[in-house]
Amino acid sequence: MVVYKASQVGASEYLVSYALHACDRRQATVLYVFPTDAHVSDFSSARFGPAIEASDYLDAIIVEGRQKAADTARPRGADRVTLKRVRDRFIYFRGGRVGKDGQAAQLKSIDADVLILDELDEMDPRAPVIARKRLGASRLAEERLVSTPTYPGRGIHAEWLESDQRERFIPCQACGERQVLTINHIVTEWDNLGRPVAWHGGPETAWAACQKCGRRLNPLAGGQWVATRPGREVVGYHLTRLCSPAADLLEIVQNLHTTDETKRREVYNQDLGEPYVPRGGRLTEEILDDCRRDYAHLPLPGEAPVMGVDVGKVLHVVIRGPRHPETGETPQRFAGEVDSFEELGRLMRRYNVRRAVMDALPETTKAREFQAAWPPGTVWLAYYVGQRTGTRRVEPAQWDGANGVVNLDRTRTLDRTMSRFYDRLNTLPAYARDLKDYYAHLTALVRVLEDGPDGQAVARYVETGPDHLAHAENYCTVAMSAPGPAAVATASRAVNLRI
Repeated sequence: MVVYKASQVGASEYLVSYALHACDRRQATVLYVFPTDAHVSDFSSARFGPAIEASDYLDAIIVEGRQKAADTARPRGADRVTLKRVRDRFIYFRGGRVGKDGQAAQLKSIDADVLILDELDEMDPRAPVIARKRLGASRLAEERLVSTPTYPGRGIHAEWLESDQRERFIPCQACGERQVLTINHIVTEWDNLGRPVAWHGGPETAWAACQKCGRRLNPLAGGQWVATRPGREVVGYHLTRLCSPAADLLEIVQNLHTTDETKRREVYNQDLGEPYVPRGGRLTEEILDDCRRDYAHLPLPGEAPVMGVDVGKVLHVVIRGPRHPETGETPQRFAGEVDSFEELGRLMRRYNVRRAVMDALPETTKAREFQAAWPPGTVWLAYYVGQRTGTRRVEPAQWDGANGVVNLDRTRTLDRTMSRFYDRLNTLPAYARDLKDYYAHLTALVRVLEDGPDGQAVARYVETGPDHLAHAENYCTVAMSAPGPAAVATASRAVNLRI
């Protein structure tokens, strides 16, 4: 089950009840995973503890670590923040931290029947993969994925899209029309910056109106959950605060009357339970359309272009010609997939590529072998560094000629690449919309501002879907500024002399 939700809609209470019921009535062991250990401590103290204290029945089935003098007949239990015993079963509360080596020791050595992933979007994306393996020996093997969304196509929103997508349909008590309540049932007019200008009941109050007859809706009256994608194996629920009796609709509308993208995102995520993309934070299809020119993908005689390669199950490749001396435009000569390094080599020879930058991971050995087959300074292996917060180096690309390696500030190099599309300098062939996956990959990266370790806002790019061609474009942009073979040879000689 996927619960795609706003904040403060009762999801935590549901998860506590579900976990306790699984242990008590279904003889199940529960693994309950949070983004961090701090989340575990807060939840165990503020949510789980009060639930037990409020019920004599629950208090009786929780086996505490210390026995009272009169309870020597009761089995010894577990009264820790991270482990609770319910009758003869356990609830394991664990943080989802994963180390640089890809290990999460706290999620191992647990054989679970039920897995709960709470606040999925805040979790290391590797943690759910590791946690799911703990269900391998269970015949029950149930999962509950719950989170407030962040960006489209990412985290809980991606999981929701794979579910049967159950929405709560509200009946109009005047005309009988059933509808899913959205912000557009309240706001009647927006300005060109996406701020509410007029709404039902304004300016002193706000209420939702039927989109058929215009009469006032009662969000609490006889709603019904309906699967909009029936027949799918995964059950999904979308919970918004617009249907909550505690929601202040006027406050929600007023909080949207801002140009601060961080505040707007909070309203969409926390109040409306919807993902949000900051305006200007990603390439759009319209921007890519404006980059199209009247040419086709072909190698040109006498031209020596550059190439970027993103390495994965297949190799995603972008080739661009040299900058135009007057306009600064760089025409795209190729964008697509090749299946092997051998095919990549044939492509380089066909287009007479003078310089290539390619992803060093995950196929480092094959990438090194490919690099060795070409003259020094032709093929460079790229590593992203500073992926969350960026680096403070003057240049976002640091070239190591002796080893044929370039270390890249992920955020800053992507900024440069994206700016070339915003400025219409990275041009595209006339039929760019027909290129397999190209538009989807280029629009999948979203630039966001998030709090860094020191509390300062930092920029980074998050993926909302496959983005391989976007990174191939980035490596191609980096290749335009790579040092030539002569500089590489000089650097190599200098290293050899020092040795």
